[in-house]
Amino acid sequence: MAEADGTALRFAVLGPVRAWRGEAALDLGSPQQQAVLATLLLHHGRPVGRDELLYAVWGEELPASAVGTLRSYVSRLRRNLRPASGTGPLVSAGGGYALETGADALDADVLEDVLTAAGRARSAGEHRRAAELLVRALDLPQGTPLAGVPGPFAERERDRLAELLLGAEQQLAEIRLELGRHTEAVPALTGLVRQYPLRERLTELLMLALYRSGRQGEALGAFLDTQRHLDDELGVAPGPELQSLYGRILRADPVLAAPQPEAEPAAIAAFAPLSGYLAPRLLPQPPAGFVARNEERQQLDEACAEDGSRTPRLIVVAGAAGSGKTSLVVHWAHTAADRFPDGRLYADLQGFDPRGPADPAGILHAFLRAMGVPDDEIPAATAARAELFRDRIRGRRLLVVLDNARCIDDITPFLCDGGPARTVVCSRHALGGLVLREEVTYLPVGAFTATAAHELLRQRLGDERTLKDPKAARRLVELCDFLPLALSIALARLVMHPQWSVADLVAELEDEQARLGALGLSGDRSVQRELGLSRRHLPPAAARLLPLLALHPGPETDALTAAVLLDDVSATGRQALADLAALHLLTESRPGRYQAHDLVRLYCGQLLEEELTVRDRERATQRLADYYLAATAVANTAVFGDPLIPFPPVGGPPRALPRIDDTRDALRWWGPEAAVIRRLIDICAASRDHERAWRLAHNTAGYYACTDISAWLECATLGLCAAEQLQDPATSARAHTLMGIVLGQLDRPREAQPHLERALRLHQPGDRRRILTTGMLGSVHHDLGRADLGQQCFAEALETARATGDAFMEAFVLHRMCMADMAVAPPEEILHRARHVRRLLAERPQAQMALGMLGFEAHALDRLGRTAEAESTWRRVIELSGDAGDDHLHGLAQSQFAAFLESHGRAGEAAAHLDVAIALYRKREDGRTVAALTRRLTTLGPTGQILG
Repeated sequence: MAEADGTALRFAVLGPVRAWRGEAALDLGSPQQQAVLATLLLHHGRPVGRDELLYAVWGEELPASAVGTLRSYVSRLRRNLRPASGTGPLVSAGGGYALETGADALDADVLEDVLTAAGRARSAGEHRRAAELLVRALDLPQGTPLAGVPGPFAERERDRLAELLLGAEQQLAEIRLELGRHTEAVPALTGLVRQYPLRERLTELLMLALYRSGRQGEALGAFLDTQRHLDDELGVAPGPELQSLYGRILRADPVLAAPQPEAEPAAIAAFAPLSGYLAPRLLPQPPAGFVARNEERQQLDEACAEDGSRTPRLIVVAGAAGSGKTSLVVHWAHTAADRFPDGRLYADLQGFDPRGPADPAGILHAFLRAMGVPDDEIPAATAARAELFRDRIRGRRLLVVLDNARCIDDITPFLCDGGPARTVVCSRHALGGLVLREEVTYLPVGAFTATAAHELLRQRLGDERTLKDPKAARRLVELCDFLPLALSIALARLVMHPQWSVADLVAELEDEQARLGALGLSGDRSVQRELGLSRRHLPPAAARLLPLLALHPGPETDALTAAVLLDDVSATGRQALADLAALHLLTESRPGRYQAHDLVRLYCGQLLEEELTVRDRERATQRLADYYLAATAVANTAVFGDPLIPFPPVGGPPRALPRIDDTRDALRWWGPEAAVIRRLIDICAASRDHERAWRLAHNTAGYYACTDISAWLECATLGLCAAEQLQDPATSARAHTLMGIVLGQLDRPREAQPHLERALRLHQPGDRRRILTTGMLGSVHHDLGRADLGQQCFAEALETARATGDAFMEAFVLHRMCMADMAVAPPEEILHRARHVRRLLAERPQAQMALGMLGFEAHALDRLGRTAEAESTWRRVIELSGDAGDDHLHGLAQSQFAAFLESHGRAGEAAAHLDVAIALYRKREDGRTVAALTRRLTTLGPTGQILG
């Protein structure tokens, strides 16, 4: 149907399905509606029956509403395609529908017409005319044909059109070789062979182009690559034509010499005169099955927008090996082709290839040839070629994609010096030096989201196979770490084994020893290989750290623990972690703390087994345990005001320790490390290193006393078991004392008593821990109603502490005495003890006991009727305990102050402080205390339990 100029309809299916009236794009609706339009378009005006359309869109499994839905789609298409006046091109015909379009209205028709003309020109010996037509034909596609369109008809047509385009690429390469343009043919052929490694004719053409370009070794390597692919994938040898060419290249057969290039007529745009410019089209084919990445594609669009604002000339797309960087950029580059009318260039810099990086001079030569610069005008020196390249692209809207860059030096020769050209760099390295530049946009590419991963499953496996066992599908994605490469390999294995269920592969991947091996295909493509290529480019310390990380039992590592594993200074550990993160082998989850994803963790474990002896592993684990022993001793001192047992590390002091000045520092450091220390206790015990196991268990006191008494009991029990294995009375005495303290804190005095009494029998004369044990036993006797025995223990412990000048132990005993007789002792005596203890601990005003005694002071002042002083003291307790970061003590202070306020008739204020206390205990997941405080919201009175 012809329409007036400026209102003609145009349609495109060589990419996403699109339509325009004049220059205005039309809304084509959902993918299924686009499938209806594509089916009608590709029947070229012939009527398509209703049943045929239904099958084209939905296949055999029609939804119940299919007929009605089809009518709706046709109605909407009619409305959108109809001109302002007159009838539209979509008409009812023969029990179905037909779409009447004008000549050259559909890009696929134009493609077939041009290819037919090219075939006729080549048959007539008009090779240049044929090349011109083929270049025109290959400029038509804007992505995968019928991209995103569902249905069996679209799938069939997608394959047909893709085959047409591949045939055109092959013909153009053959003609270029016939015309002596072998160097120009190499980049496109390299991409085609990589995409279609089993097509022997493409390999033949690439080998011939490379050989004629003076690259005999690479030509032979191309044969060997194809030979390996054929053997791995099909179990066959190369055909006789390819084998014959291989032998002739080995012999340097003169018949293979390049023909003499003919003079170029200026009229042919595809082979322009010396001063002309060609718009190069060197992008690889768009990736099949591309999913999601909408946010990243939008960021690329914004980075390349021409909206008059200052836009960056360089975009760095960085991510781990196998994260899908190249697929993202190539897919986006095809969809954004209209933004770059002066061409799109692509080069694989091979920065991480084991054979070494690509030669920048060779890439620049290919770029310049693709832009129409003859060989004899291309200088020999790399710097001169780079200058000519910048001159050729100056002022042009051109896109340059540089893939697999290893470092800044790799890309420097290709960077433009201003203007509308844009360069997109893909790298598994962060390329931090580039990101410092103001004109650079940094786009990190991470793993798939769950939605994108499951969309890929549905694309590759189909809905039936994916939805049959959704739990297995979710687990498959998790086991692949949401990594596109790992997931693609897993799905490829399922596609090649249709008899497998998703659960079958999941069962194989659940085995951590086998998982990395299972995520690989015959040949070179595997997760393990990609990780290995990244490791090859690490500095020595980072490469050495990678296997050692498998010995770290926690999810995160910092510079100090990395240095301990390396047996080096902290600066080396910090740099090694930064180097690993730069190559995306680790992620900096928060400042200074790094973690590895599961597949990297398994790779570290594999390297550990392969590269370190058992003795080396033992030494590294012992260094790690000694570091945590020293660090927890510092943290305990901050919390308690004294290390209690100044354990020296078994293997000597570490080179550096965390800076811990007060309780807040201690708890902030301890938070992420507590689980690591707990696991190290198990590791040391399992390896029969009972000395370190016991000491680590003991040194958890400062953390669990402030956070989780029940978990403290578990560690104390492990410590006692390890201590008993050492058969040392002094060690056993300390371990039993610790058990007694923890059980006492849990209000289990009957269980605490035998441990404390056994400890007293085992203590050596002069051991200061005997004071601690005796004082704690005094508290236990009081809790059991034996006040006289309790007072005897307190008196003995206090006398020993004062006789030995042990200020901390004196403070401890006085603290236990206040707890025991708070309700019966005169308030003047409690006030005196509290202030005396705070003087003893003056250097540690935020230590647990110092804050606790300040609470006792507030209670005593209240009992003495000095209400204003009591309130001021309570507020000071709340302030200091909050500053200390001790949620347990802070919660107690808030609840006790609430009781004080309520007792003075200030219920509203009391409720507010009690709410704060409940929130703090809820944060600690202490449900029992939360329930108790909630019940007593309006009835709490002074109980004397501030230190309970």
